Amino acid sequence: MATTNTSNPGIRARQTVYTDLDFRFIINPNTGDLALKKDVEAVKQSVLNILLTNHGERPFNPSFGGNLRAYLFENYTPALHAAIESVIKNSLKNHEPRVRVETVDVEDLSYRNALAITLDITILSPEERQETVSFIVERLR
Repeated sequence: MATTNTSNPGIRARQTVYTDLDFRFIINPNTGDLALKKDVEAVKQSVLNILLTNHGERPFNPSFGGNLRAYLFENYTPALHAAIESVIKNSLKNHEPRVRVETVDVEDLSYRNALAITLDITILSPEERQETVSFIVERLR
C-alpha cells in the first residue's frame, strides 16, 4: 500500500514490497546486474520453488518442499488426488506465509508421466490479490 506524505506531495513511499532474484539468472540490460522479480512475480516464483523442491534437497532442512515428484509413478486415484492437494496446501502453509491457497486442480498426464497443477492463490500482503499459478511436474530425465 503506497502512502503519500501530505507535507510534500512529491514524496511517495516505496511501492515494491517483495524482491527476489530471477531464477533464470538473466542480466538486466539497464544495470548489468542480475534481473529481479518483484512483488507478485517474486511470490509466485517462491511458490513454484517450494512445490518443485524434493524432500532432502535442502541441506539442514530435509522436510522443506512439496516433494511432488514422488507421486509421478503412482496409480492416479481420487485418494492420490486428495493426497497431492493436501501436500500442496500444507507445504505452502508451512513455508510461504504470504499466500493462501484457494483451490488446487491436479490433472493426470499419465501418458507422459507428469502432473499438471493449477493453483488459485491469494497473495495476502500488502493488499490481497488473486493469482493463478500453473505448472507441470515431470521427471527430470
